[in-house]
Amino acid sequence: MALAAVAIVWSLPDRAFAQTPSAQGQTATNPINQPAQSSSAQPSTLTGDWGGLRTLLGTEGIYIRSGFRDEAVTNVLGGQQQSAAQAGQFDLSVTIDTQKLLGWTGGTLQTAMTYREGELLPINLLQQPQEIYGRGDIARLVELSYEQKLFDDHMTVKFGRLPEGEFNDFSCDFANLTFCGPPAGNIVGNYWFNAPIAQWAVWDRIDVGNVDFRTGIYETNPRDLDLSFSPGWFCCATGAMMHAEAGWSPKLGPNALQGHYQAGFWYDTAGGSDVLLDVTGRPFVLSGLPPLQTSGRYGFYLQGLQQITGTGVYDPEGDYRPRKESGWTTTKGLAVFFNIVQADRATATLDNQIAAGLLYAAPFASRPRDMIGLAIGRTDYNSRAAEAIELATPGVAVPRAEYPLELFYRFNVRPGWDMRPDFQYIVQPSGYVHVSNVVILGLRTDLEF
Repeated sequence: MALAAVAIVWSLPDRAFAQTPSAQGQTATNPINQPAQSSSAQPSTLTGDWGGLRTLLGTEGIYIRSGFRDEAVTNVLGGQQQSAAQAGQFDLSVTIDTQKLLGWTGGTLQTAMTYREGELLPINLLQQPQEIYGRGDIARLVELSYEQKLFDDHMTVKFGRLPEGEFNDFSCDFANLTFCGPPAGNIVGNYWFNAPIAQWAVWDRIDVGNVDFRTGIYETNPRDLDLSFSPGWFCCATGAMMHAEAGWSPKLGPNALQGHYQAGFWYDTAGGSDVLLDVTGRPFVLSGLPPLQTSGRYGFYLQGLQQITGTGVYDPEGDYRPRKESGWTTTKGLAVFFNIVQADRATATLDNQIAAGLLYAAPFASRPRDMIGLAIGRTDYNSRAAEAIELATPGVAVPRAEYPLELFYRFNVRPGWDMRPDFQYIVQPSGYVHVSNVVILGLRTDLEF
């Protein structure tokens, strides 16, 4: 699939890749935050200006974006056998500036869809090596929302069908799920649904200088995982997920280096099953009784990104493509990041995750669009869940923690086309000490049309 897409793109005439001078060397910006700019500020794409159509639509406040991401991987060391797998996602989004199109000041309409295909590398891991895989090889409505700015843009309200990952937001530069997207959804994905899943939701954000506060409520509905396309279910909710998040975006030192730090908390009223105890307070694997049901489940997180050299930009609106990138962009130089997330130990099989890494943009003067990334992490298997396994089968090995390391180089072939050779080294796959470490080589292709 990736090779076919590359071949088609390569055959396009050079004029399809032409940019205006003002767009050369610039990182793609979110069109939602640039409603008054001309098409010269549009992201660089493989298909150009569509013969002037993109410019015409932009003047009316209509912005269309689409792309394809492919992740091909193979385990060259470790695993029961050497295998290869490919997974990909096509995405399409339409953003409407209501002031331009309808005269509604401060409003934005957003809709986005994805279609996923492919297979996951058949290796047992706590965190999958292809972040793009999952939630079915089907089309999904990722977002259908309305956003309104209020009080001179100091307050933002948004509602509709939304991905939960607008909280605990993090970029997806890496292929291993440990380092991609909102970490909470990586460890409690049975009720925290990152894209491409969307839920009925509403949130608000208040911006005061370089500090922001956000609260939100999302419907908890198992039917959102159904493998049948629907613009949204109107029944079967089991509870509500409540979020609170505070962010700080300082510019530090004499060079005003951009940073962003945020902390948040969530609480889901749907509750869940205890991973160890039954309704009488004894281990359910011994009693045979049903697991204890909690009245709620919760967690908290702490995240940080900081530019060390060069320049970086943080935009709280993020990047509204369906793959929902973070609002952080390193345009040049070195940036560091960390993510810490902890879920409640009563209900979460994977109860915490820690990750840290480096991103170095424009590593060479002749390659301003390239990037190097390095990250290391730890995903913990809840010791209470491990105890249940050990009680069920005394003497059996139980999972502890998985430690992935990833290194990539993003090579920009042309504007709108990136290739990323990728190296992953997994220590204690699936959390088992006795299992041989795994080496995975991969190639990620990102196309923006």
